[in-house]
Amino acid sequence: MKILSANQIKEWDSATIKNEPIKSLALMERAATLCADQIMLDFHNDSCFHIIANKGNNGGDGLVIARKLLENRFKVRITVLEFLKKASDEFNYNLSLISKNIITYINPENKIDFNDSEIIIDAIFGYGLNKLTSSNFAEVIRNINKSNSKVLSIDMPSGLFAEDNRMNNGEIVKADITYTFQCMKLSFLLESYTKYVGELKIINIGLDTNFLKKLEINNYLLTKNEIPLLLKRSKISHKGNFGHALLIGGKKGMRGAIILSARSALRTGVGKVSVSLPNEYIQELNIKLPEAMLDNNLTKISDYNALGIGPGMGTDKAAEDNLKALLKQRKKIPLVLDADALNVISNNNDLLQFSKGAVITPHIGEFKRLCGDYKSDEEKLEKQIEFARKYKIIVVLKGIFTTIATPSEDLFFNTTGNSGMATAGSGDVLTGIILALLAQGYSAKNAACLGVFLHGYSADLALKNQSEDTLIASDIIENLGDAFKQISMK
Repeated sequence: MKILSANQIKEWDSATIKNEPIKSLALMERAATLCADQIMLDFHNDSCFHIIANKGNNGGDGLVIARKLLENRFKVRITVLEFLKKASDEFNYNLSLISKNIITYINPENKIDFNDSEIIIDAIFGYGLNKLTSSNFAEVIRNINKSNSKVLSIDMPSGLFAEDNRMNNGEIVKADITYTFQCMKLSFLLESYTKYVGELKIINIGLDTNFLKKLEINNYLLTKNEIPLLLKRSKISHKGNFGHALLIGGKKGMRGAIILSARSALRTGVGKVSVSLPNEYIQELNIKLPEAMLDNNLTKISDYNALGIGPGMGTDKAAEDNLKALLKQRKKIPLVLDADALNVISNNNDLLQFSKGAVITPHIGEFKRLCGDYKSDEEKLEKQIEFARKYKIIVVLKGIFTTIATPSEDLFFNTTGNSGMATAGSGDVLTGIILALLAQGYSAKNAACLGVFLHGYSADLALKNQSEDTLIASDIIENLGDAFKQISMK
């Protein structure tokens, strides 16, 4: 799924009006009717709604929704904000279709009467908002947020910009549910603004698909329908067909990290996994993961189909020297770097010249050490994209919506996963998954995108038997099989 800017969405609306063809008023009727249908599915027919509408097209959507709710015998009242002199034609037309008995007009000097038993429908501003809310609108938004009512926002929580909110004054409706039209908006995926969105529901309103196909875009949403396809296995395959991966790490006190990575790699279908770790942990590896092989010589890394470096590796001088030697030997072998490898690189940026084409998987602390601090989510994404472009690597930044940046400046947002993944070893599992996919021949971009999706999807499936409080990294590994089955059926 493509993530469009506000200007691109406006062009998409215009293309639909021109090419379908359909009048703007009819498109509003269709969109808002579909939104009303979803609201009526979500709420009992004894629910009472209070629609707060500005005089633009978002308010027009609200009026159509009001009419549809009334036709289905829901209780509705409408407050129209008389803060602007001019109303859109679509707003005025839809206002004329509604009984004046349920409409209250509010001037700047008046206050809105709120009733906690009513569900507020926020129809003030949509995706087109691009300037700070004035004091009058800001006061309304503050009062909505102070109310004890459930709040539904139409298209956008009013006050939130569609993509860049760095200049926003923070006067934004806090919605319980946001019903957005047709596509994801970038701001919904940024950690600082998720608190305003609440539960998100995307309403397909039938915009022109041909326009979307032709649109050049860099931001994408990873869903089950959009992830790279799984490679098919031949019935006459043998383990040599699925790659040999090498994992390097496991310093004293951290051997669990590399064992988790190796186990997840094996569960992700790689033919063979070799591990390099201190001699004192060889017996433990043999007991806990007998399927793994050992390679402590590291003299012929060219024999491997992919390398994974970092889990539990340490950051001392010996680890630093070892990483330098490995990267210089690596040449074009597919590579994933994580954890301590990234911490070493953050103090030795010259090593990035040997990391071209690699996948790196930093958490936020490692990312800051590599790319520097930032003041906003928007700046964080800019730094991630620039780092990927500059060093020609894939940057997987772990978080609430893990993002994957490519050297061509494409950005993918993952949709799977849950808060239970905030647990020790979860990142090591991801390293193993991506390593296994690289060893099997997936491109770096596809291995990163598919790996991140599988990682989160497995954690979601684990919630059938666990909770977000009790989830551990091994649970993610144990559900990889179910995740593969589900994805293969798409």
